[in-house]
Amino acid sequence: MSRRVMTWTLWLLFAATLPLPYYMIDRGRVPAAQLFLLAAVTTRLMLSEPSFTTRFVAALFLVQSLFYGVLLYALARIGARLIGRHTPARLHAIVLAALAILLVAIGLFEVYRAPLSHGPGPTNLVGVFR
Repeated sequence: MSRRVMTWTLWLLFAATLPLPYYMIDRGRVPAAQLFLLAAVTTRLMLSEPSFTTRFVAALFLVQSLFYGVLLYALARIGARLIGRHTPARLHAIVLAALAILLVAIGLFEVYRAPLSHGPGPTNLVGVFR
């Protein structure tokens, strides 16, 4: 598996599962994928109704999404480099699969806090996108 494929696979995995803090009306911990989704929705809303509030909310989601997108890409590049250096090529897919299983399993516990989609309490990965 090439390093580029490993990097993008890790980036997608991190974006879909890692609980990242965000700041909006209320604070929470959600995967970057939800921030990307909320940024897309509020940007569309900002274009159709350009009030101060919608521009402010869209700007907050966009800035956080871009920041986490770049941060997760840097982590994915480092992770792909480490996997490439420390494991044989035939084990790269197995290491990525094991990491995916681990992160999804952790996501099934209540490690997220998504007040915009779930409520004030902790939730799991399913509850984040409810």
